[in-house]
Amino acid sequence: MAGTPSDKQEDGVTASVSQSDGSEEKTRIHVSDLMGNGREVFLIFNGAEYRLRVTNNNKLILTK
Repeated sequence: MAGTPSDKQEDGVTASVSQSDGSEEKTRIHVSDLMGNGREVFLIFNGAEYRLRVTNNNKLILTK
């Protein structure tokens, strides 16, 4: 279907998805590739640490 992103992984980690509106490609990373079997990971952005975690209800929460 046109305009529907693909879930296919090109290299096992990330996949670039072409947008039907001609915008640049977006990189997709599976959460399991970041977290492995864990439920949280810490990300560093502009010198600040952020916590990305999976809740008991299987939702993602990003906090500073």
